[in-house]
Amino acid sequence: MITLKQPTEPFDIDLPYGVTVTVKPLTTASMAAAQSAARRRLEAIESQAREREESGLPLDGLPDLHNEEERDGFLQCQLVYELAARHVTAWTGIEDDPPVTRENVIAVMDLYPVGEQFLQKLTLRQMLLNAAKNGSGLSAIGTSSQAEGPDTAKPAGKKARPARKAE
Repeated sequence: MITLKQPTEPFDIDLPYGVTVTVKPLTTASMAAAQSAARRRLEAIESQAREREESGLPLDGLPDLHNEEERDGFLQCQLVYELAARHVTAWTGIEDDPPVTRENVIAVMDLYPVGEQFLQKLTLRQMLLNAAKNGSGLSAIGTSSQAEGPDTAKPAGKKARPARKAE
C-alpha cells in the first residue's frame, strides 16, 4: 500500500560505498528546476562544441553530442548533479568529512553507481505514486454494469433518422 502523504522533513538515503546522504524532499518545482538547469548545461556544451568545430579546434574534454546515447547520458548525469546539489544537505561515510558543496556533491555523484542509485532512491516515492494512480484502469465492462449501479444514460433510439438534405 502507498500513501499520498509526502515527506516534509529531510530524510536519509543509503548509497553504495557506505555513503548516506540527508536530502530535502523532492517536489515538482525542484524537479522542474533541476531538469531546466540540466538542459541549460547541455545547451551550453552544445554551443561550446559548435564554436570549437567552426573554429577548427579539437573537442577535447567535451562529450560527443552527435551520438544520441552519449547525449542522453550527459543530460542524465547533469540531472543527477543538479538534483543532488539542490537536495543533499548532509552526508556521512566520506573520508576526511569534506563540506557539502556543489563541487563535492557532484564528485560523489560521479562515482558509479552512486549517482544512479541516488536518482532512483530520491525519485522512488514519485514513481510509486505514479504507478499507484496508473494501476487502476477503466472497467472492462464500463460504468453501466449492475455492479456499478443503474445506467447513467438512456439508450439511443432504435431507428436512425437520415440527415436533412441541403437546400
